[in-house]
Amino acid sequence: MATKAAENLEEALFSDDPEYNAMFDVNQQGINAGSVEGKDYTDDLNAVAAKGAVQEGSMRSHLGLPGNTFEGMGAERTFTFYSYRANEIGWRENTLISSEGYQKMGVFQMIGPTILSMVGKQHKRLRATAQPLFKRPRVLGWWNARFVQDTVDVLLDRIKMSGNNHCDMNANLCAPLPMAVVTRAIGLEGSSVIEFRYHLHRGSFGSADTPMEDRLASFQYVDRVLDEMVENNLREPGDNVIASLMDNEVTEDDGSKRRLTKEEIFGFCKLVIFAGGGTTWRQLGITIHALLSHYDFWEACREDRTLIEQAVDESLRWRATDPVFPRLCVADTEVEGVFIPANSQVQLCLGTANHDPEVFENPTAYDIFRKKEHHMGFGFGPHRCLGMDVAKQEMVLAINGLMDRFPNMRLDPDQPAPIFGGLEHRGMTSLPVVLD
Repeated sequence: MATKAAENLEEALFSDDPEYNAMFDVNQQGINAGSVEGKDYTDDLNAVAAKGAVQEGSMRSHLGLPGNTFEGMGAERTFTFYSYRANEIGWRENTLISSEGYQKMGVFQMIGPTILSMVGKQHKRLRATAQPLFKRPRVLGWWNARFVQDTVDVLLDRIKMSGNNHCDMNANLCAPLPMAVVTRAIGLEGSSVIEFRYHLHRGSFGSADTPMEDRLASFQYVDRVLDEMVENNLREPGDNVIASLMDNEVTEDDGSKRRLTKEEIFGFCKLVIFAGGGTTWRQLGITIHALLSHYDFWEACREDRTLIEQAVDESLRWRATDPVFPRLCVADTEVEGVFIPANSQVQLCLGTANHDPEVFENPTAYDIFRKKEHHMGFGFGPHRCLGMDVAKQEMVLAINGLMDRFPNMRLDPDQPAPIFGGLEHRGMTSLPVVLD
């Protein structure tokens, strides 16, 4: 008989509700962003980058696409940084090329303050409060044992026990795994995991057809659930992210210490779910597809599992799922010989930075044995992804589990070939495989 814990985990992972499943449709995300469905823009971006390290205009305008992905900053002009060096400056100089511009964008105003939109000492203080939760030893211990490994096992065992030799790994592994891990980590269980993620997604990134009253209702739902969870942890601390954040203290400039406010805890929870749920889902699919379409690397990792982390790292360089991030230049400056006036939006295109031939040899090739260079798949500088080691471990354990159960897994030749699609949020449209 299944244990209550196992039943809760199954409920957290599986749903037939089409509204929930739509959250993991890469094509739909591409359509919502206005890009061409099922198109890989990698070569187009590399061609644009070859025209100049820094160019006036948005990434979209350079690709001949309508719209501006990051409307709402109130910037007078827009510049896109394409080279590795330009991106390095943009990421590092965060008080000059500032992430505070997020605060002017409607969706982030609705989410509330997070470290994503902070700079300088404020960012450093709040990030330091949460950092212990995401350090590698904590990830390899607490995160893996508490949330990652059992989620991987339930998903892969379900696939194995289905008796079906054909499977779409995008729907059955890549999408549900990170969503369940990060949402369970804040303390939710059972079907409330999927429902919470749905409302957070609808409230923040609902399609243009989503009525504002529905989005507001979803935000109210999210804040109500988080408020209840904080209160529950005040009464009886749990073994979760919220309880840990409540234990940690912020050190102010004068050396005094204080607890995180409820709003700050809410901000961390929302950021962890957004960053950990969406990006890891897509990057895991990209990595599995890269290994299966370069089968010698699949075989190498299968024989030497220490290579799996290299394979994950290379996929982040080769095809980073989120290739561009916005900033607001707050003072006149010059980058790579181009004058950037104050109050300009800057788009940091890490996707092309990771393909800069000045840094990476044969950059368009997927090669897990390439000379190690610091890529920007997790960002760079003070805003490098806080949860990067959690994301890596989810992918490493998932691929390791696949190789244990399905060592001869391969792409399904009888299904349409998977397409790497999307522009601002890239991923595999599907991942059909033959298991044995």
